[in-house]
Amino acid sequence: MKGASNRLRNQFVGCMHAHNELTVLNRLLMFTKNDTGDGELHNSAQSVQMWFMLQLLAAKLFETWVMLNERFLQSNPPDVVPRLEPAHQASLQWLTDYFGNGQPFKDSALKIIRDKTAFHYDRFNLTEAADNLAAGENSLYLAQHPANSLYYIGSALVFRAAFAMIADKTEGAIIGSHDERVHKGTKIALDDVNKANWHMHTLLYGLIVLLMNDVMGQPAEDAQQIRINVLDAPAPERVGIPAFIDI
Repeated sequence: MKGASNRLRNQFVGCMHAHNELTVLNRLLMFTKNDTGDGELHNSAQSVQMWFMLQLLAAKLFETWVMLNERFLQSNPPDVVPRLEPAHQASLQWLTDYFGNGQPFKDSALKIIRDKTAFHYDRFNLTEAADNLAAGENSLYLAQHPANSLYYIGSALVFRAAFAMIADKTEGAIIGSHDERVHKGTKIALDDVNKANWHMHTLLYGLIVLLMNDVMGQPAEDAQQIRINVLDAPAPERVGIPAFIDI
């Protein structure tokens, strides 16, 4: 690493750091889907937790693309990207088509989530969402300790407004009720996160392999390797993030 150029080192470290972050977020999102309690209170808290992890993952995918765009696609000369294997090139093309190549990036579902809910907290017009809350979505649960507080209406309004906006800004947007548009926007967001997640993983892996070879000065498979078995790793369906703690 000391012998690598600043450019190569920044590219290599950036890809590894981003991949680490995405791995942690994927694991946490998987855990939030597992029940840790029963009843409306637990269900509401679990929904908020799961949406939070989803929006954080969506925003991190967008920010990872911004980093890759700056360090690879906009670099001069673009010496790494042409050496990617065909499968990694295909994922790069999908991500380029989805996010766009440079400023301004496309107004995708992931960009809307990143701009409106995950990192920047832009203002929403909440009027329509407030007029269409479902049963139980107007609840506030105040706790003696802030770790257990749950303002469900706050997140419910944001969810509804964000998903409706995603549906409205999608090509071939439907003209329907608020609930229909929220349902459509939710499906679009989940589909986009799943696809972007897969292609980002594939691209990062391809880049890291190439950059590792460049840093080491030899193919990684030729270097001395130690195989480590991961012991006592729990099955993902047996791990849950508790919505409340006894405090």
